[in-house]
Amino acid sequence: MGRQSFRGKKSIMAKVNIFISSTCFDLSQIRNDIMQCIESLGHHSILSEQNGFPVNPNLSNVENCINAVKKEADIFVLIIGNKYGSILESGMSITNTEFMTAANKGIPVYTFALKQMTTLLPMWERNPDADFSDVVDNKKVFEFLLDVRKKRGIWNFEFEKAQDICETLKVQLSNLFHEALLTRHMILSSEISELYSKISSKALSILLKKDESYEVRFFLQAMSDEIDSYKDLKNDYRYSVRIKSANFLHDFDQLVKWMQHKFGQAQNYISSLNSLTDAFHFYYADPGVPSDIEGLYYVARSFAKIYASLLDWGIDVKSTIVPDEYQSLLTALADIPAEAITQIENCPKDSLKIVEETNQKVKSGESQDGAINLNLEITISEEAIEHYNEELKSLKDKILRQASEFS
Repeated sequence: MGRQSFRGKKSIMAKVNIFISSTCFDLSQIRNDIMQCIESLGHHSILSEQNGFPVNPNLSNVENCINAVKKEADIFVLIIGNKYGSILESGMSITNTEFMTAANKGIPVYTFALKQMTTLLPMWERNPDADFSDVVDNKKVFEFLLDVRKKRGIWNFEFEKAQDICETLKVQLSNLFHEALLTRHMILSSEISELYSKISSKALSILLKKDESYEVRFFLQAMSDEIDSYKDLKNDYRYSVRIKSANFLHDFDQLVKWMQHKFGQAQNYISSLNSLTDAFHFYYADPGVPSDIEGLYYVARSFAKIYASLLDWGIDVKSTIVPDEYQSLLTALADIPAEAITQIENCPKDSLKIVEETNQKVKSGESQDGAINLNLEITISEEAIEHYNEELKSLKDKILRQASEFS
């Protein structure tokens, strides 16, 4: 069955929902013309003034607009005129907020700006304190346009009349359709046909484009994505959220044996991480030879799994209940993998920067050598181990003195 249309009818086939975002009153005719253009192409248009606009009566106007972008919009069309509109508590207008929501959602965003505004923008940049009240209702509309055009780097089309927007949309939607067909063909006809459903859009895009160093960039992006999937677990670790059944260790000898076991576990995790470096080199082929993409994904995912195991390890240690006099030793043990956890988190992002910088130097002619040297080695902090040993020795000495005094 097709999705429910905005006019209360069930479509035979699912249609593309295109959200039109702009101030309403000053651009009402343009909005209506664009709606008709979109409908004539066989798509659904979503406009807040439509009777079929999805409204939850328990939500505010802004919340309903944001929900429509989040839940319904497949494509987002932003039209910036010379009005900014009412400012919300957030300091942004509804249109600005809708745009931010669409950008964060990651759907295709096409932006249009009134030619008069793009002409005035450089003048406002040179003299932002000048009086533009005869043109705009609020100078924040210039800030909004600047954010779209320069800070975010989103392509921005100029328009003078609705027909300009309609003609541009026809071309851009055709380009989008062609790109979707090409992507579909590449996925179905390549080795990533089964892999694509497991990886992020960023990782998939790297595989499809096959730009410079795409295999190592895919590996690092996949690792970053897999690590990010454990954000909640990292927060539990960071804030010492003790959600597990706690161990209770009151006997010193019992505590020492348990700590030796936990210390060995941590060392095994680190050793496994470094073994994965060998696995990476096995799956990552020499230049000119295709790498094993599935194998690289296995390594990236395994890095993240061990990362999660270290976080679980830390939570388990922090959750253990010991007498007060043993607490400093327990804390010292819990700190042992902290540096390794940070290294794992930083590894893919820092390495991606190295790859991009290397490729840029080659493109600019600054370097002829495109070799990329990545360090995937993860270590336990020697300082943390030394602190743990000092705490253990101090506690042992204290217990021996107490035993001697008692005897």
